[in-house]
Amino acid sequence: MLNIEENIELGLEELLELMRYAFLRLDGAWFMASVEKLGLETATELDVKAWELFSERLGKKIASITNLKGLLSQTLPKLMKIQHTLMNMNSEIEVINESKMVHRVLECEIWSMVQKVWPQDAIPCHKVTLASIRGLLKGAFPETEFILEHKKKIPLGDPYCEIEISIKTS
Repeated sequence: MLNIEENIELGLEELLELMRYAFLRLDGAWFMASVEKLGLETATELDVKAWELFSERLGKKIASITNLKGLLSQTLPKLMKIQHTLMNMNSEIEVINESKMVHRVLECEIWSMVQKVWPQDAIPCHKVTLASIRGLLKGAFPETEFILEHKKKIPLGDPYCEIEISIKTS
């Protein structure tokens, strides 16, 4: 029998893995319950809004903890790397110039999970992805306006998701 007072030692990697698992499964369970109760369209609207709000706060927190300052071409890839470590995504950022970058998600745990449950044409990944990135950028770089354009989508058969991120100029 396990003594409740006994310490269970987990390393940081094991804790991070458990936290990722719990967080992503909670998000999926919430979305599935919302679809059951409210329908796909309303659940998607709520999910998109929730991810944008959550990501904005996450962007602020990451910027605060890491003291994220400097050229956007150096800071934005760091920001995205942290977010994708938390979300268990394999991604890369290609810096085109100081005002334009291309973000690619090569492997996505969320996509791996949802494609088991939902038909491909019903999955709102692209909407949630854009909302998440939009919120993250707004939180980390509140004085900068961005334009996001989804170029490739795994759910539509592309080998990866690709989002072009540009700084909005007047």
